[in-house]
Amino acid sequence: MKFNDLETSTPVRLPVSRRWQDRPILVVDPSNFLRRLIADVLRHAGADRVHTFAGKEDGLSAATTFSRPIIISDWSDKSSPGPALTRELRRKNLPVRRAPVIALGNSGQIRQIERARDAGVDAFLLRPVSPASLFARLEETTARPRPHVETESFAGPDRRTRPNQDGRIAWKRGVDIESGLATPLEAALSQADAMAEAMMRQGDMIAARVGRSLRQYLETVSDVGPRETEIITLHRSALRRLQEFENAPPAHRNELVNGLEEITARRLAA
Repeated sequence: MKFNDLETSTPVRLPVSRRWQDRPILVVDPSNFLRRLIADVLRHAGADRVHTFAGKEDGLSAATTFSRPIIISDWSDKSSPGPALTRELRRKNLPVRRAPVIALGNSGQIRQIERARDAGVDAFLLRPVSPASLFARLEETTARPRPHVETESFAGPDRRTRPNQDGRIAWKRGVDIESGLATPLEAALSQADAMAEAMMRQGDMIAARVGRSLRQYLETVSDVGPRETEIITLHRSALRRLQEFENAPPAHRNELVNGLEEITARRLAA
């Protein structure tokens, strides 16, 4: 075989490993002790590409330099790097925006778990986490990843994982509309209620006003057309902004909702 033949031959494509141990793992945690603890556990299990970072910026920057990274991040409280890192990772137009994210929290409260889920994590584990539980989540998120969803209000693994009493997957309103189980207006009203209820469960009464505002608007219309779709999208965007700035002063967050309600009122009066 000549040298020129080598240059023009088809490159050999090696199979991509499905083992989580063969992928780069980024551990993001402000605690030096906890970073080292998780890293040692992972290395002992055969992962030799473990990298640790103290803050969100370094973790996010590193994620963009690796191929097929896995992120394990602290979610102990609002100041933890996990929430902001996950939201930015999912929302930025990055090749790694679908990277698996495993959250490690100190509380099993539904409020914290829902916030992590809505930010786009793949799994939520409580500290102290056992090696077996961590390995099981790593196996699940890499070998059997859930479908990735990107909408105006959410980006991340599909949250619709539990079947309802009828055996259908919950919250698939588009499927319900197509199958004739719900009208577009009924689905939109259900969505408005779900927005308000989810925020109330999380204790965020300011964000809950977004769902109530949408319901008040939808109760005045008879169908969902382009105008109504625009209002629904506006409310989804407002809710996403409130979640992104959950640590902002209440006055600033209230101002955002007040503006949303004023716009909605003007549309009703038009």
